[in-house]
Amino acid sequence: MAKLNSFSVVVVAAMLLAFVVAAEQDFNSLMLCSIKLSPDCGQEIFSDIFWQNSKPVSDHCCHSLARLGLSCHNRLFDNIVNTQHGYKSNETITRPRSVQVWNKCALVAGVIAPAA
Repeated sequence: MAKLNSFSVVVVAAMLLAFVVAAEQDFNSLMLCSIKLSPDCGQEIFSDIFWQNSKPVSDHCCHSLARLGLSCHNRLFDNIVNTQHGYKSNETITRPRSVQVWNKCALVAGVIAPAA
């Protein structure tokens, strides 16, 4: 029985270590994504997605978003929705807006693949 308990502790410790490493890698990838946008463009994109009656994303910021890439855009959106209090409840409204912002910016910047 002691061997089973020791084995269980080792498995749980390995799983926790893997989770911490994955979380750190995810955090690092989010940081790499976020530093590719200027604060002004980040605010424009955020406002267009999460605030009603905001001005549309400028062409300049659309080009920045396109350089960021769809994967980074989606990870940043998911991070906001899943970690910031109050944003999850509006996801049915904000996720389509996020797709619309990406598709508009992809068109402006000449990116071939729109988000589905």
